Amino acid sequence: MDSKKLLNEVKKITPKFIYRSKYQMSLSGLIKALQRERSGLPVILSSVHPEYTIKYPGMPHSYYGYHTDLAFKPTEDPITVAEFLKICEDSIGKSFIIADHFDEFYKDYVIQINAPLWISPLGQASQKAIVDLVPTDGYIELVTKTIEKVEAIEDGSE
Repeated sequence: MDSKKLLNEVKKITPKFIYRSKYQMSLSGLIKALQRERSGLPVILSSVHPEYTIKYPGMPHSYYGYHTDLAFKPTEDPITVAEFLKICEDSIGKSFIIADHFDEFYKDYVIQINAPLWISPLGQASQKAIVDLVPTDGYIELVTKTIEKVEAIEDGSE
């Protein structure tokens, strides 16, 4: 068997991964979307999570599941588009120090403009990804989706 045929056979059996950026909003995407919206409208979460009575995005922090991703702590305090936009813009290049999967080791993580976004309490991997921003008449809705794990496509298609 020649090398091209062998390489094609290997490609067929190797799973391809769907990266989080394929289905999850990035910080730059959220900033662009917020800039198009009316600044005085409140920003709410698409679903009030059962464990919370909370429906607004709050303080930014490094996401526990992927430390280079940005998460917003869910809160009961209302926030406007202008306030949330400022928080998002101020997060670019911001440094967060977080435990690196071991209580005795801490590491500094800098948030990049392309960081995927989450809604999550501090120190937890909630798996609640921010996937869209939907304007309505009276508020801006941050759509969240539970993301269990990075998925593999077995048949090699995208």
